[in-house]
Amino acid sequence: MEILDSLLNENADMVARISGAVLSRLPIYRRMARDDLDAGVRLQVEWVLRSAGSGSTTLSDDDLAAFSAFGERQQRNGIPFDDMIRAWQVGVESLVSGLRQLSGRWETEDGELWRFTESMLASSAVALSETVTGYRRADRDAVEALDAERSRFVRAVLLGLVPSTELRVRAEMYGLDPAAEFVAARARLGDGVSQHGLELALGIDGAAPHRCGVCAVVDGDLAALLTEPPPRAVNGQIGYGPPRKLERLADSYRLAARALVTVQACKLTGAYDLESLGLRSAVAVDVDMGDLLRRRYLEPLVAGGNGEDLIATLRAYLACGMHVESTATRLFVHQNTVRYRLARFEELTGTSLRDTEVLIELWWALELSAMHM
Repeated sequence: MEILDSLLNENADMVARISGAVLSRLPIYRRMARDDLDAGVRLQVEWVLRSAGSGSTTLSDDDLAAFSAFGERQQRNGIPFDDMIRAWQVGVESLVSGLRQLSGRWETEDGELWRFTESMLASSAVALSETVTGYRRADRDAVEALDAERSRFVRAVLLGLVPSTELRVRAEMYGLDPAAEFVAARARLGDGVSQHGLELALGIDGAAPHRCGVCAVVDGDLAALLTEPPPRAVNGQIGYGPPRKLERLADSYRLAARALVTVQACKLTGAYDLESLGLRSAVAVDVDMGDLLRRRYLEPLVAGGNGEDLIATLRAYLACGMHVESTATRLFVHQNTVRYRLARFEELTGTSLRDTEVLIELWWALELSAMHM
């Protein structure tokens, strides 16, 4: 075909013209080596012209790999996606312009020239699609690499594994003030709670300008370091620690993890620290002591019969400040029934509810029995 042969003969000039136009109109392409840019343009020009001449837009495996690789190289050289599309448009415009300039040399009908132009544009769209695929793949790989690096940083900081000499530099990479104090948090994923939802609640997505931080999935939970404590009213289970400098954030994270264990055991919803959880955090963690107290105060009640009624009465009695009248009202029973059940507890356990130590240990055993460990 005369048109195709003429254009291929002008290929070198066309490549130089397109590369020059791209560099002139899109200076960002100066980030790429000129040889690399020329090679990519040459690949596109030659394939588009040959495809238009043959009327086939089928890409061979080698062509697919080549266009995809050129898209990847542009992404890795920091070329924004929109600029890559604009550069492609510059190339198409230059090809069409060159076609018009050379058309006077050919003895062809207008219809043939128009059909070649249409075929060339169709081929260009196919090549662009595969180049975009390569760019997107490289973009996705870059994001995943950044996420992985951020996860390693968050894990290392929260576990106290980052050398102090590196901490400042690595913190600044993620927009964190290395001299500031941060709050460590640990949140449970799953049961309808997504990572994105927790990030929104923690303010990590930037929706809350006064709160920010970084997070990562650590051992199945979302771990984060935050500039401020999370709000109490969040849809999820979150434990957080006290403010600490980055080099001591492992202490905060240890307490955050302990708080989360208690939040889960008590089936609470929201964000809590150890201060807000009180002694319940000790109950949830000290399983050995809890088992001992459960055997001492609760198992005898079950063995003696009517264990559920006795345990319910003891819970209400402690919740009502050890007032028999209030306890009876809460349980909808007679006051004498309450007195009988309390006396029955003392008989079965051999203890006295007038003993402060017994009251504390009983409360501990009751709290543990209500937890979901």
